[in-house]
Parts: sequence; C-alpha cells; structure tokens
Amino acid sequence: MEATVFISHGSRSEQGNKVFVSFIEKVISTGNSTNASYGFLENARPAIFEAVESCILKGASSVTVVPVLLLPGIHANVDIPAELDRIRQKYPEIKIFYCEPLGVNETILEIVLDRLKKQGFTGMNSETVLLVGHGSRDPLAAMEFEKLAGRVQEKVSVKVDTGYITTQPFYGEKLLGSDSSSKIYILPFLLYTGGFTAKIEETVQNVLDQYPEKEIVLCEPIGFDERLGELLLQRVDEARAR
Repeated sequence: MEATVFISHGSRSEQGNKVFVSFIEKVISTGNSTNASYGFLENARPAIFEAVESCILKGASSVTVVPVLLLPGIHANVDIPAELDRIRQKYPEIKIFYCEPLGVNETILEIVLDRLKKQGFTGMNSETVLLVGHGSRDPLAAMEFEKLAGRVQEKVSVKVDTGYITTQPFYGEKLLGSDSSSKIYILPFLLYTGGFTAKIEETVQNVLDQYPEKEIVLCEPIGFDERLGELLLQRVDEARAR
C-alpha cells in the first residue's frame, strides 16, 4: 500500500497551523491515496516521524513525503531528509519517496500575479514590485527566489526586486532605499500569515511614518492557495515515477 505524508514547517500560531491542516485535508480528499497524513517540522504535532510511522503502522509499504515548502533550502534539503533517515533506520523495508518543494513554476507565478492585480497593480512604469522572502542559509533558495523575480518581471515589464526577512538584503533596507517617485507593491512570498506578516506590516508603517511621500502597497502573501493542492499532488506523481 502506498501512503502520502505532507510536511509543513509549522507555525508558532495555532491558527496558522489550523489553516494548514484545513488546506491539506482538502488536498488529501482530492488525491488517490487512502492512507495519507500530515506532519510538522517544528512548532506543532504530529512530528515528521510520528506522521510517517502512523502510515506505516496502517500497512503502508511505501511512503511518499511531500515538503509543503515554497523553495528549496535547509528545511527541504537537510532537516526533513534527516528525519526520513531516522525512519529508514527503524523501518528499512519501507520505501521512502521524497518530493521536490513547490518551487518556481507557472502555478506559483499565476498566484503572484493575482496577488498583485488584486491590490490594483497595473504594470505602469511608475510601479515597482518587491518580493519578500523568509531568507535561507542555503544559496539555492536565493537562486530560486531570484529566478522567480525574473519570471515575474518578464510578465509585468517593470522592476521586480527581492528582499528578505532574516537574511541580507533585508526588505526594510530595500524600502528605505527605494525611489519615492515609484509606487511599491510588496508581496510576502510566504505560506503562513502571523508573526512575519505582522512584522512586514509594522515595517511598512514605520517607513511611511518617516517618509510619507512614499507610496507602498502591501499585498496578500501566497498563503495556502487552493491552486497549490494540485501542484502538491503533481509532486507526488513525479517522486513515485523517478
């Protein structure tokens, strides 16, 4: 029997985790797996080991693990695989397939463009876009994020810049150094809302308090958009076909 386990980072916000669970339960209901579960890297339960083991105890002979993460990075490339190695040690007879994260693709690009359009973005020369990511110690994550910015810029034909919450270049510095003649659309490239989105809102307000001539529009984050569900199931098929 094949099983599928969707792994999220997890949020310090209980409400944030509930949003993920609601989203992933809908994904599971539309998939073909009768043995499916979810787990968290940190901040919530079940943990990764618990989630995968529960499927094995229900009779799974193989488990496909899906990182519900926007970009590759330490979590996708190191932390989750380390937990899967623990499972392989305890259950060497079980096949473990591991999927790619969501990544940069047409679905993600469509969601980004929708978020901009919803806030009134028109693509005029006086407008610019600032994509705000979490930041990672893995340079591959930054490369993918820059790739996304390039894809967005091809679509909107205005300047698209990137900034980060936890690593340089910090998005706040990008805002302070931006041209006051440009209308800046900030798009948080994040799945969870909560502490980080609140911090972005606070930073934007602080910049506007210091420089009231600046025009800054904060867009909704990527969030657990329902379109990501189909993409996750696609990742499952890809991993099992390898």
